[in-house]
Amino acid sequence: MSKFRFKFESVRKVKEAFEKKAQKELAQIDLFITKHQELRQKLEDEINDLRNSAYKKRMNVSELQFLGGYDSVLKQQLEMQSEVINQLEKKRVKKIEEVVVKTKEKKILNQLEETHRGNFIKILTQLR
Repeated sequence: MSKFRFKFESVRKVKEAFEKKAQKELAQIDLFITKHQELRQKLEDEINDLRNSAYKKRMNVSELQFLGGYDSVLKQQLEMQSEVINQLEKKRVKKIEEVVVKTKEKKILNQLEETHRGNFIKILTQLR
């Protein structure tokens, strides 16, 4: 009795490797998004703490100017983090589409293998 060999096995292995690579890249993008969101939250908390401390204490003009400048720097950093997060979200959407395509390709090859395996078994049973 001969053994079934799928002639597109190497193609399937390559497709699986591409799918795993795309999934790892997606996970990495998700990790970056999480880190940047945490950083953005820290900046928001720092801005709120700065504003609360400015209202609680009496300050002279130079301290208020310094805090105002620091507040504007924190706001700029907050905007930059938001832009980075938006870019990463766009990248994430593209990567999700890529993972879906690669998963479909792998499923198609698996279905083709099942069809070939079924035909192989049918031929073997006819030969007996």
